[in-house]
Amino acid sequence: MPPTVALIFMLSLLTFRLLTTVIHELGHAIPALLLTKDKVSVYMGSHGNPEKSIHFKIGRLECYFKFNLFYWRGGLCVMHTKEISLTTNFIVTISGPLLSLIVAGITILIMHYGDFNDVTTLILFALTFSCILDFLNNIFPNRDAIELHDGTITNNDGMQLVNMFKYRNAHKKYEESVHYFNNKEYEKAAETLEEVLASRNDHEVFYRLIIYSNLMIKKYDKAKKYQEEFTEKFLDSFEVADYINAGIIYGHFTAYEKSIDLCTKALKSFENDVTILNNRGYYYGLIDKHTEAIEDLDKVIALDKKYAFGWNNRGFSKLKLGQLEEGLKDIEKSLELDPENGYAYRNLGLYHFYKKDYLKALQFYEKAFKLDPETHKIQEYIEEVNLHI
Repeated sequence: MPPTVALIFMLSLLTFRLLTTVIHELGHAIPALLLTKDKVSVYMGSHGNPEKSIHFKIGRLECYFKFNLFYWRGGLCVMHTKEISLTTNFIVTISGPLLSLIVAGITILIMHYGDFNDVTTLILFALTFSCILDFLNNIFPNRDAIELHDGTITNNDGMQLVNMFKYRNAHKKYEESVHYFNNKEYEKAAETLEEVLASRNDHEVFYRLIIYSNLMIKKYDKAKKYQEEFTEKFLDSFEVADYINAGIIYGHFTAYEKSIDLCTKALKSFENDVTILNNRGYYYGLIDKHTEAIEDLDKVIALDKKYAFGWNNRGFSKLKLGQLEEGLKDIEKSLELDPENGYAYRNLGLYHFYKKDYLKALQFYEKAFKLDPETHKIQEYIEEVNLHI
């Protein structure tokens, strides 16, 4: 091959290496846009690195182009829809390599029917070769992991398609569990999700659903088991609800310090979240750190004056510090906002217990028990007041 021809071919290949990536990622992005309603992000020249990239948007399509001809990292297409059906995932995944193959086929037809000079034919051949190479590299399964910019791991398109086929039954079970979950049939949702996790435990949404479902049916042992697995695998991607659920679980097993630690970690990212602040205040109260509890609960009430649990928990800590009348005002405010709160009636009973009005204390304790038999320490409070009657 003459040096000039070889040079033209090599330069064409380098150029089309970039172009083929664009074609491939658009092959993913176009059906993703058509089949989902949220934005779709495409990275070209990196595996998800937005830094020092050319960034532009076209409607719901968000593009990041990181140019480095001699250190080209391929590309990545990210769908931001949280729940993606198996069919959608399959179409989007296979469309990337397929579009490369289609472009190669069109180019072959153009070369066959067109009348081009040698240089143009060579350039078209380089495009065809690049597209076919992209198709082959991606359609055949490769077990070698691809590390993305955020540290997570993925595989090439072919391996992803194999996994979809392999886990198709798990996906059907997942869709079934979502149906139960949305209909608040948490027992069935939890049972179905156990089958999902038995064959596939690589997705955080499976854990979120099974943890919440077990909490709703008060199966705390199972919730704890899956929470520990979830924490080990996905701690870096915890959302507010994940910290809240973990705190509730450890709180149920009286690991209050651990619950407080989780709330503290969550507040570094979600400093004004009233639920996390309230929960940490509640756990502080359970280990008799009432000054710290009131500090958190003051913030809760400042952020949301209609947050009934904040008023009630602050009232409890004030009672424990001997501030009986101030505590009573907070508890009454909580009941005004939420008349069916068993914890508020328990605390109202505690106020009357401290005032030595034991019959009235028992009346409120029993009302708390009727509303929620699992109200914290309610049986102990009832037994204690009965000793004074």
